[in-house]
Amino acid sequence: MNNQKILYIWDADYPWDVRVEKICNSLKNQGCEVHIAARNLKKLPDTEDIGGIYIHRLKALANDKLNYIRSFPLFFSPVWKKFLEGIIKTHNIGLIIVRDLPMAVAGIWAGRRHNIPVVFDMAEDYVAMIRDIWNVRKFQGLNLFLRNPYLAKCVERYTLANADHILVVVDEARDLVLARGGHPQRITIVGNTPHLESFNHNGIKMNGDLKQIADRFSAIYTGGIQMGRGIQTVIHAIPEIIKEIPNFLFVVVGDGYAVKQLKELAQQERVQDYILWTGWIDHEDLFAYIPACKIGIIPHLRTDHVDTTIPNKIFDYMACELPIIASDARPLKRILDEEQCGLSFSSGNYKSLVEAVIKVRKAKQDFGKNGKRAVECKYNWLEDEKRLVEVVRGFSRCQTIKEV
Repeated sequence: MNNQKILYIWDADYPWDVRVEKICNSLKNQGCEVHIAARNLKKLPDTEDIGGIYIHRLKALANDKLNYIRSFPLFFSPVWKKFLEGIIKTHNIGLIIVRDLPMAVAGIWAGRRHNIPVVFDMAEDYVAMIRDIWNVRKFQGLNLFLRNPYLAKCVERYTLANADHILVVVDEARDLVLARGGHPQRITIVGNTPHLESFNHNGIKMNGDLKQIADRFSAIYTGGIQMGRGIQTVIHAIPEIIKEIPNFLFVVVGDGYAVKQLKELAQQERVQDYILWTGWIDHEDLFAYIPACKIGIIPHLRTDHVDTTIPNKIFDYMACELPIIASDARPLKRILDEEQCGLSFSSGNYKSLVEAVIKVRKAKQDFGKNGKRAVECKYNWLEDEKRLVEVVRGFSRCQTIKEV
């Protein structure tokens, strides 16, 4: 695997994506020469070396609208085809890894043209995600084609049949791929687990927010602020929670389109004094906020999409020894039950959420220590990296490889 030249196809701007970074850095550290093909809406340099990873970006156009349209990740795009061809030929690429469905067929076709194996990194059930969006917000015009779940299903069927290997993030996603015709020997779980060293937060100063968080019974949510994340369920639950826990504080870390709507809901419920909206926080600073809280919360509303993926935050909470309260989405509930690291509640049911918060507060069981132990032994990037390397080892033209 040493000197193996790998192209990772990413359909958005880079940096930054935590999964892309982890996979590419792990392969680089194994002696591979790693290239990333990325979009370029931010109009960054066409090429860049970031920590030994070679970034190739589509050449940006001055007009933002034209740049968006020209660089849109379509598997049949002649722009992307020419772009990928140039990288593959110039750098003698020997393996392609393509992330998610929009560019999967483009990666497979590029691999077939050059007799290169292709690994499909299925970080989420894209068809289910598009279906969820379609049900909430009806598309018009070109998006009727580009964001059509029925067409996405056809693309997925072709991808699962023609990719040389498939990476999924959780057991439930593996079962989904098997049910849709995937071959069991060509599927590997490479989860969205963290590096253990990520949780060293020593030396971070206690600012005003952190002091307030530490002084109250704080439950933290981290991530995108969207209605599908179920944050509204927590807001509806707060009036009941504070009857039992008067010093309760809901800490919301992140940003998104639903911030204004959710803040208005908090005012309607008259619970704005029980919510701290921090906005976006740099990833490295996040691990000062999480340990200052008493509970980690994942209120995501159950859908087919949520039932086949796993949010990074569950492992962040576990590693920081927080008991977890999560909706009963299948992967979340399974991990909570198997590792005894928290309680689940009925998705979207604020009364069920209230009961879970009160039970966790009164519980004699040490959910936090159980969670940390599970991350140290099982749910960490070192373990997932071993499986990643084994997959790439199988496609390597060179038999020598460092042991992980």
